[in-house]
Amino acid sequence: MSLGRLLLVLLVLAGGFWLVRTQHLFGPAADAAGDGTAAPTDRARAAARASAAREAQTEAATQNVEAPAAGRVSENMTPEQVRALLGPPDSMDSETSDSGVAREKWTYRSVGKTVVFENGIVARVE
Repeated sequence: MSLGRLLLVLLVLAGGFWLVRTQHLFGPAADAAGDGTAAPTDRARAAARASAAREAQTEAATQNVEAPAAGRVSENMTPEQVRALLGPPDSMDSETSDSGVAREKWTYRSVGKTVVFENGIVARVE
């Protein structure tokens, strides 16, 4: 074998070795540098997992802020909504103020609450 052919074979082998190492042709990318870099797909998957976790936390926090707790009476509820949450009241008192506002007080002894309605909506919970 001549020296030119030997040099050509070595050059082809070196080129092939370089392609295999840099282009990861035969498997997943090895972290040869040891600097913690990962393949783009691995980084994308990790970013997607982190994003989904942040989105779940945001959704949970939003629900806690916007929605009243189950079984909890809040202002501006109708009598039907209160009755659906707490059931029928133990006692009801009705009155009309001097200014003409119709007021009802529903007392729930089992939960220790009094719900005050003014003009058909909850004005306050005592």
